[in-house]
Amino acid sequence: MRIFSKLLQGDSAFWIDDALIDGNNRDLTSDLYTLSYVIAGPIAQPLTLTADPDGGGWKTTLTTTASAALVPGRYWWQAVLTSATERITVDSGELEIKQNIALAGASFDGRTPAEKALSDAEAALSQYKASGGRIKSYTIGTRTMTFEDGSAILAQISYWKIKVRTEQGRSRNLLARFKR
Repeated sequence: MRIFSKLLQGDSAFWIDDALIDGNNRDLTSDLYTLSYVIAGPIAQPLTLTADPDGGGWKTTLTTTASAALVPGRYWWQAVLTSATERITVDSGELEIKQNIALAGASFDGRTPAEKALSDAEAALSQYKASGGRIKSYTIGTRTMTFEDGSAILAQISYWKIKVRTEQGRSRNLLARFKR
């Protein structure tokens, strides 16, 4: 199926799927089957898109209004063919809706959760150093952290730095494979 893998919230999209052939060599075409995509994720109710016939295949459209209602995050989809007597799930997968900063408002923060946690841990270390090591409990935003000593804060910083590097594709691990 040709559904997108990433889309900016509020953008429209369309895709065309060709007719299919099942495992029994039967033609699965738009004159015999209706194609629907069901998209579920961090929204209250799954979104169902019904494709229009397009030759023997189908054309599916996601409108800007429907896309704007999809909150940013990870979603799962299924492509389902239906007729009067059959229901066939023909494919499934994942997709991502990315934040549209035009819809986000003034409080937009494009950092990942790992980047935010790293920033919080670094702020905690700064406060710890400024207090001469006397303050060991920190509230940053809505999170409260308590540390035994400075090394616990440094361990958190190290952990979140690795997570951030991994997200950015800059892992410190070098993997090699040798062949004869």
